[in-house]
Amino acid sequence: MAGFDLNSFKASFDGGARSYLFMWQPDLPVQNTLGEGTSYLVKTSSLPGDTVEEIVVTWQGADYKMAGRRTFDVWTVSLNVDRNSAIRQDLDAWMKAIHKIDTSNEYSYGVPGAESSPTGDVGSYFSQQSMQLLGYNGEPITTVTLYGAWPSAISEVALDYQSIDVATFDVTFTYQYHEFGSTGA
Repeated sequence: MAGFDLNSFKASFDGGARSYLFMWQPDLPVQNTLGEGTSYLVKTSSLPGDTVEEIVVTWQGADYKMAGRRTFDVWTVSLNVDRNSAIRQDLDAWMKAIHKIDTSNEYSYGVPGAESSPTGDVGSYFSQQSMQLLGYNGEPITTVTLYGAWPSAISEVALDYQSIDVATFDVTFTYQYHEFGSTGA
């Protein structure tokens, strides 16, 4: 087989993208007290996945498989807690904007109770989130954009007297769909 040797492999493989070269600059619709500095608090994440479910139709004793509905996985980001816990407070404010429990127990954005949102828009708590995979020079090589994203879960912050690690927590985003785009770097 032509080209099935070590020299051909070395000539074709250019090093690959590194999993530690990525950046997320959050778009927080409620408040963002950290601004650009938020991206430095990201500890781990992933590029989101999706699935096309199969539909099986039986015809003359045989299974015929075809593509069904496309679903998108939730997306999780692990964050380091900053000195003033501002990132946690910003995300908590977003969650509170989605479902306000303390006084009225109503949705302050979105359905139901959209009339009580500051803008009056149904689903105004949605946001567009982008994750970038970076090249060796720090320039984006791939951007994944999540449309209609909102935090569906914020994990606890584990505290431990025996640990000297920076406190962390996870944020899980649910979203409508995502798109991958090459930036051509």
